[in-house]
Amino acid sequence: MAFNHGAARNGSIAQMQPPPGQLSQPGWQDLPLQQAPAKRPPRRRFIAIASLVLLVLLIFAALRFSMVATSNDLIQVRIGDQQAATLDLRQSMPINPYFMGTNVFPLANTNSFDAVSQGFMHFTPLVQGDLNNINIGFLRYPGGDWGEQHILSLSQLRDLTNMLIATHSQGMIQVHISGPINGQPQGMTSIDAGANLAASWVNYMNNPKSFMRVGANAHDPFHPVQFWAVGNEPDRLTEPYTAPKKVYTVNDYVQTFIQYSKLMHQNDPTIKVFGPELSQFYGIGAGPFDANGKAWMEGFLQGVGAYQKAHPELPYHLLDGVSFHRYQFTNASDQPGLLMSSPNEWNYNLPALRQEIKSDLGYDAPIAITEINTNPTNQVPTRGQAALWFADTLGTLMNQQVGYVGFFSTTDIPTPYPLFAGQGQQETPMYRVMQLFSHMQHNLVPLSIAHEPVSVYATQDNARQTVSLMFVNKSNTAQNAQVDPVDQFLTISPWHHLDISVAADSIVVITLHRNGSGDGYADAYSYQVPASTDPSTQQLLYTICGHKQDALANGIPC
Repeated sequence: MAFNHGAARNGSIAQMQPPPGQLSQPGWQDLPLQQAPAKRPPRRRFIAIASLVLLVLLIFAALRFSMVATSNDLIQVRIGDQQAATLDLRQSMPINPYFMGTNVFPLANTNSFDAVSQGFMHFTPLVQGDLNNINIGFLRYPGGDWGEQHILSLSQLRDLTNMLIATHSQGMIQVHISGPINGQPQGMTSIDAGANLAASWVNYMNNPKSFMRVGANAHDPFHPVQFWAVGNEPDRLTEPYTAPKKVYTVNDYVQTFIQYSKLMHQNDPTIKVFGPELSQFYGIGAGPFDANGKAWMEGFLQGVGAYQKAHPELPYHLLDGVSFHRYQFTNASDQPGLLMSSPNEWNYNLPALRQEIKSDLGYDAPIAITEINTNPTNQVPTRGQAALWFADTLGTLMNQQVGYVGFFSTTDIPTPYPLFAGQGQQETPMYRVMQLFSHMQHNLVPLSIAHEPVSVYATQDNARQTVSLMFVNKSNTAQNAQVDPVDQFLTISPWHHLDISVAADSIVVITLHRNGSGDGYADAYSYQVPASTDPSTQQLLYTICGHKQDALANGIPC
């Protein structure tokens, strides 16, 4: 191989020149010496590690805060050794402000339109004040079968107006459908005539410039009535506008209801009309049935629903609420165990009824139980058993989101037990139950818990700052309950642990206050129902929780 022996040769191989445009690469002689990296000062390393730890702590704290914020809305309720149930305050729904109502009657010494009967109820200052104190939602009038046996006079409608004003409540008037009676209004011999009479009542009650507010009625007090019911127990009526007279069938009542509702709405399109006002309802498919074997409730809903769908031009619903009565026993003095367990039937009957309503009507009309008590006769349970039954029943109906519950009755009917008894209008245990419910809050909180032997119902206020729990002890032994926050962060929670004593045969309402301290974290109202031999009605006991010295004093709830 030949070598270049040019003049540049100095005993070594000559450097080759790079091609034009290409940078020459430095030789190893030209490379700078590499130095070891400088060590970070210990302080900088500490700051880096501390920042990382702080970041982890902040993430953990954020997660923990989120968990605590969630748990602030969770409360555990435990009764005895039963499994604890969780109360989630984020899940609540408003209770109808007209949920609690009562049946009232024409006042004593007032004449009906037909002039063959006088009213009989005494609306005393005690009755007025007590109904105000429990914030009664509505008064159903004239109550029971009186309104089918007689026709209200304008003076008796005026009396209702005064009662509504005095009690700050809403009215529910049941209109007369049972046909001609002695002293009937002239020409009242047909369904149209009866519907016109009902429409005139709407005009008088809801129109301050009504054609009926003249002469002696020109200065009558005014309080519009929102709720109206067509008839009273048509499944038991035997005097419709027919010749010859016969009992009402489902189809008869559907025709009557439609005609009445249309004419009544013409006088005030904003009213809410209820039906079918059955004497009983045993459940979908269980009756009652008419003389042709047709189910009253299902037939009524289907008939009204079909008419409304065939007349979409109607600017209102003909049926605004599905109403019926319920007396669960004919003889409630037998088998008190069955009486105490009977409220559970609502958990099966009402969901099926709601499905039927939605299917037939195409919308969710509210449910109204416009008469309710233990039984319709004088075969009553003890006063204490009736009160426990009523508390458990009213709580169950509240849980089932029933819109209206009309207790039967207010006063002057001795059996079944009224709210006020005797000539002195003494408060009864049934009134005490309503009094306890008036201390509950306005929003229902679902609570899945066993109901034997103690039922529990939960409510809260709109701001989720106050929670009220009702305990109904249907047994003859005292029961213990505990309320606890579900989770605590560093033992801090807006809710307090609370031990609760529920005396035998008693009802207790515990109210918890979020972030309460000292004497302000909880209080209670309790009621010991009377024994069978006790004719008295004790007052509610008010307790500020936290001062109970004797854990065995079951009469003091907390």
